[in-house]
Amino acid sequence: MCSQPYAVVLGGLNMDIAGISGELYREHDSNIGRITLTDGGVGQNIAQNMVKLEVPTYLITVFGDDEFGEILRRNCIAKGIKLDCAEKLIGKASSTYLYVTDGKGDMVSGVNDMAIIKYMTPEFFERRIDFINQSKLCVIDGNLEQESIEWLADHVTVPLFVDPVSVAKAKRFESVLNRVDTFKPNEIEAELFTGIKVVDEETGKKAAQKLVELGVTNAFISLGEHGIICANENDVTSVPILKSKVVSCNGAGDCSMATIAWARFFYGETLSLVEVAQLTQAAASITVESIDAVSDYLAVRTVVKRAQEFNVTD
Repeated sequence: MCSQPYAVVLGGLNMDIAGISGELYREHDSNIGRITLTDGGVGQNIAQNMVKLEVPTYLITVFGDDEFGEILRRNCIAKGIKLDCAEKLIGKASSTYLYVTDGKGDMVSGVNDMAIIKYMTPEFFERRIDFINQSKLCVIDGNLEQESIEWLADHVTVPLFVDPVSVAKAKRFESVLNRVDTFKPNEIEAELFTGIKVVDEETGKKAAQKLVELGVTNAFISLGEHGIICANENDVTSVPILKSKVVSCNGAGDCSMATIAWARFFYGETLSLVEVAQLTQAAASITVESIDAVSDYLAVRTVVKRAQEFNVTD
């Protein structure tokens, strides 16, 4: 199917309906703003960012035979995301995600209809496992069912990169942390696994080290506007955010996961934790300057140029 090195992403493909509020946001009221309809989903967002960073990427997912499904299929192909191992399910509704952001670009509420992802069962992945294991790395998003996550942890032989997605879904990875190469939770998700409430850099480092003790090889804890904490058995460090004009924070975490995977895909383990984290923060700073979950300006050259503010060079 592919003669060159490639990566795979296993996860969600959604139609995103976004309500972007103006500067003044009022709860329980009608707010002036913009409404957009875009292809999304954590898995798709990660895959799209990886393609922008020049990683040949296959998205292994499902979509319906409805109008949204056809739009999503066409858009993925147009953006360079390979769907050779994805599956269109007859008579099923494509995954849809509705969210609203406030005047600062932060999400205040969201509703997802992702019932279709339940069809990504162990049997679904068993038919694709040889292709997955021929890749350089495999990214999993937490929208998958726990049964499928545990099956994949037992059968995937390439490095597993995990984005737990949300507090509600993070626990699905609790029994497989010792088989995860790279784990990227936020501070609340990290607390679920470590019991450590992350309120500052010190507690963030303790939580990251605890994740390593639990079996994770590389831990990256996103602290939003307070930066990122990263740890492995040899090091623990923190990297601040880069200044940017924030339009929307939606998609920043997906971009971070994609950048971490990109760094491993092209550089192996030659980069230090801090170098990877700096590149990640550079990419995220580009994403938050866009109203879209995936920025049109994301590219290897723009990430490297922005990262030079950390004195990182290519």
